[in-house]
Amino acid sequence: MLVLIRLFPKGELSQLWDTIEIEKRYLYWEGVVPLYAIQQEGKEYVSIVMDVKTLDSVQNVFLTYFATMTSVRQTKTIPIMSPLYFPLLEGHAKELTRFQVYLIVSPDRYDNVYSEVISLEYPKDVMLTYISHSFGDDDIILSLLAETEEAAMDFLNNKIAKIEGVLAHDTSKVLKSIYLQSPEECEKHRDRFLYTVPAGQKGTLKNPDAYESYRRERTPMTVIVRLYAKQSLDKLWKDIEKNLQDAATKDLIPLYASQQDGKDFITVIFEAMNFEVLKDVLTENLSTLVDIRKTRTVPMLEPTYFLLPKEHPKNLERYLISLKLEPRKAQAVYTNIRNYNYPQNVFLTYLTLALGDDDALLSILAEDAKAVQAFAQNAFDPMDGVINYQISTQLKTKRLAPKEVWRRHHKKYVSSFDKQHEEDFDDDFDWTDDFEEYAALTGAFVHEFE
Repeated sequence: MLVLIRLFPKGELSQLWDTIEIEKRYLYWEGVVPLYAIQQEGKEYVSIVMDVKTLDSVQNVFLTYFATMTSVRQTKTIPIMSPLYFPLLEGHAKELTRFQVYLIVSPDRYDNVYSEVISLEYPKDVMLTYISHSFGDDDIILSLLAETEEAAMDFLNNKIAKIEGVLAHDTSKVLKSIYLQSPEECEKHRDRFLYTVPAGQKGTLKNPDAYESYRRERTPMTVIVRLYAKQSLDKLWKDIEKNLQDAATKDLIPLYASQQDGKDFITVIFEAMNFEVLKDVLTENLSTLVDIRKTRTVPMLEPTYFLLPKEHPKNLERYLISLKLEPRKAQAVYTNIRNYNYPQNVFLTYLTLALGDDDALLSILAEDAKAVQAFAQNAFDPMDGVINYQISTQLKTKRLAPKEVWRRHHKKYVSSFDKQHEEDFDDDFDWTDDFEEYAALTGAFVHEFE
């Protein structure tokens, strides 16, 4: 699968770029292949495009390695879906400037805008070289080559920005770029996604079998999708309850939806075979929900469920704690949270690292808000690697998967210790017909992801 990683340095961007150039020959691991890096005008990060076998390897291998080499204050990992590269026009100018363009698109027009950008009539001084879906900070990413900045901006403002469904665009000049593999290896990567003709002309994929193989790669993942309402969260919630269960296939399962106090979105958790099947749901199913104004996707790493002990208070409330972490210490914080000595009125029910605005998310059952606040202060204020945290309460949850499907998912991610000592945990409410009561009382169901 392809991901775009943004590295935000503590110091100067030039120092981070120098580190990448010096270390590029060593940036290769089994299942983790950095392809190229770019630095853009006006951006406070360096972007690296990678081909990875699993999302866990992004955190466990690449980000951990990079954080030990240089001072990185923040990282952001963005899913790349349906990438296409285009050859250049014959006889093009030798001196060309590259621009990266990030489009914000209305959800009901995701696929339409993608197709229309490809089929636009391009002038000789502007060429589209790359396009992909991206459901991180933006919806579609473009790469343009132009003879002048004026030509690029004129085409963007008068052609691309006027496509129905394009809400906004952010454009910046590429200042530096570098291959992180040999040119031959990067060319092999490009050939997998190469179109036969320049954008704006009728063509097809150069290697359709390779592209289909990419679309069918098995890279199982659990993903958070945030759905932002145009007007009414209540209306969106009803729409999700009514329609989203029908999106389930053998390759993608909507597990549940949840809503948090004070948030302007509803969260849906999916289990997916890869990013491409998730993209199909985002562009075909979710986009038909009547009240969505945008979507954002957050991949999860090392998700783990924890069960309650047999003896526990019955009147428990559920909370979500989201944390920002120092990149080099994220794995250590994750381990410390798992091994923490929790007070008798606070119970950890779920923990995951996340590749989004938050770095870790944990689900807590507690007697009241005072108890969870005291726990967070005692646990996270002194914990090395925690930058800050936020506590929020859960308003409601709707299971979207059938009970037996949810059971299989849950068993895959239950803590290994809990599996080995099942007799010590409370299973009185395990998989009853009253699923929400079970979820509220046992903590076996994750209610509150952002």
